[in-house]
Amino acid sequence: MTRNLLHMMRDARLRSRLSRRHFLWPAAIGVGLAVGYNAALPLLISTTDVRPTVEHMLDAWSGGKSRIDGEPEIRFWPSPTLTLRSATIETTDGTSRKLAYIGSITASFSLFSAVDGEPELEDIRLIEPVVTLERRTDGTLNWQRPHWLTTPETPASSDDTPFGDVTVENGRLQIIDLVTNQTREFSGIAGTVRWPSFAEHLSAQLSGGLGGQLVTWTLDCNEPLTLLAGRNTTLKTSMTSAPLNLSFEGLGNLSETPIVSGRLQISTASMQALAAWFQGKAERALPDSNFNLSANVATGSASLKLDDLQLTVGGANATGILDISASLDNAPRIEGTLAFDRIDLNGLQPLIDQLPVEPKVLAQQLSSAFAQTWRADVRLSAQEALVGPLRLEDLAAGVIVDHGRASIDIADSTYANGRLSGRLAVSEAGLAKGGTLELVLKNADLAAALADFGFTGPVPNGRGNVNFNLETGHPFWTPQAAEASGRIKLSLANGSLSGFDAKAFADLVRTGEFFSLAQASDGSFAFQTADIEARFAQGSARLNQALFTGQAGSLSVNGVIPYRSGSLALAGTLTDAANAGQRLRFFVGGSWPNAVISPLSVLGEPN
Repeated sequence: MTRNLLHMMRDARLRSRLSRRHFLWPAAIGVGLAVGYNAALPLLISTTDVRPTVEHMLDAWSGGKSRIDGEPEIRFWPSPTLTLRSATIETTDGTSRKLAYIGSITASFSLFSAVDGEPELEDIRLIEPVVTLERRTDGTLNWQRPHWLTTPETPASSDDTPFGDVTVENGRLQIIDLVTNQTREFSGIAGTVRWPSFAEHLSAQLSGGLGGQLVTWTLDCNEPLTLLAGRNTTLKTSMTSAPLNLSFEGLGNLSETPIVSGRLQISTASMQALAAWFQGKAERALPDSNFNLSANVATGSASLKLDDLQLTVGGANATGILDISASLDNAPRIEGTLAFDRIDLNGLQPLIDQLPVEPKVLAQQLSSAFAQTWRADVRLSAQEALVGPLRLEDLAAGVIVDHGRASIDIADSTYANGRLSGRLAVSEAGLAKGGTLELVLKNADLAAALADFGFTGPVPNGRGNVNFNLETGHPFWTPQAAEASGRIKLSLANGSLSGFDAKAFADLVRTGEFFSLAQASDGSFAFQTADIEARFAQGSARLNQALFTGQAGSLSVNGVIPYRSGSLALAGTLTDAANAGQRLRFFVGGSWPNAVISPLSVLGEPN
């Protein structure tokens, strides 16, 4: 028993030693091969031609002259990798101006191609590149067209310098426009451009910082050579950021008018924030509302058409079509139609509040330059429109701007259960010089209309017509606009004068004592016809006629209403049909609606 146990232990130790030997030999061979691999490859692959090979590649890509100052570094583990530092690309026009600087370039390569002396680089990484794109005053760019784009009609061969996958890390793009004297900089650029060969599909996704915001840009194109040559091709691109999102899919190019035809979408959560981002400073003149645009776009040599347009501004939605074109004098012209579900012009009040009121400052900032430069003929419709105290329904209007003339014409709308039309025209001398306003209201509920404007006290109830004309030499939003001149005329049929008890009023007049109009307000005066006409200028209205005629008699008032102070100076006559047509004469003073009535007998008969 003991002897058998000793034999078993001896056999186990023998098997253990044999197992360790089987493991150590393969390990030793692997280490030896690795050492030999790293020792032999540098002897087989020379770095002499690596720098000019990469410089040639950069020259072919950029169309410039490249120079690499750093010594090539090659690592073979865990995979063959090449690193080159301090690469510069300069112009070839003799000025030697720097186009780009690359902190380091790393790339993987094939061992077989490296042994042949022409390493084929793959998975290229550009570390901390700085690229400068400049538009000169003559409109040309500082970058020259590379040889593979010299003749756009003859695309480069697919065997030419391949691009492969290019990854950018912590890059920077400087855009200098000497025409507008503006400079923009994208920083922290990172992403990948995938372009296996000239004849294949190109896709790019890059992100970077602009104006303190992270911006992501994508591009997909099946014919990249056609695109880069400035010719039309199908593409899909988008830009996303917190202030602005933009996407386009269709036919485009890289010219000054990059969009030819396709679907364009633009959106921003805040126009105020977008303007601040674009201008680099806060812009409170714009309303802090959202803006979304989606449309089929088509461009011509000097035109832009937006079809199947879907627009959202500040919660209002619109559909329609717009044509934007430039005439021979470079004056842009906008034409088209927009159908809104709702228009709230009162939302522009923050913008109006910031407009200057000083005439000289206003003339400098507002000017007729816009009216002289832009031309427009746009038809608008809206299910609902809010303009000051007015709530219009089923609005049909037009906006016209043409050679210094600007107007908004309301062709038709529903207001106070009647039909409203009108016209607001800016002075030909410019917006700073005011303009004219004309309104015509037909078969409307005049009591509802007057209530919208805050009128209280005795007001006419019934359906009727209103004609209103106003002219001012001052901007409509300034206090001086109160000096406007104009005319208003109302006519009603079969209504009543609310808050006016004709019998109580007549009795109070007969007493020959002063009294308040409120003392005769518990009732109404029925009339068959009512006609009111007044003219106003310089803060005062001249009431030429206010005549109410009914079966119980008639009421006539005329005089002056200095509406700046809210005071009254009116003379009136009440004809009492119940008392043989007795004519009761009185004077109205005080302020509206707290008017004070003075019977003429109190004032005394004139000599």
